[in-house]
Amino acid sequence: MRNPVLDLPLTAVMRSEIALPLQHLLKVYTVGSFLAAWRSPKRQREMERLFDTPQQARHAATICAAWLGFETPPTTAEDVAAGWWRKDEAVRPAVA
Repeated sequence: MRNPVLDLPLTAVMRSEIALPLQHLLKVYTVGSFLAAWRSPKRQREMERLFDTPQQARHAATICAAWLGFETPPTTAEDVAAGWWRKDEAVRPAVA
């Protein structure tokens, strides 16, 4: 059975400033396609350029893999490159 996390759109979990370039420039639309593309060193470097820092990209890949149950090494506060996930986006008030 396929894990539903693989089909999550990147726009549901990543800031739009990161998710949209991944989609439009690299044709990476879902968490599953993000992780599949991450396995290629060339694609990994391309994706790292679209995040604020390469550490953010690596953290995103690690967290996405952890959602699927892959064992991930523990991180310290210094290792965590916050800011890539959707929760960090400013909430825009609804326009009436």
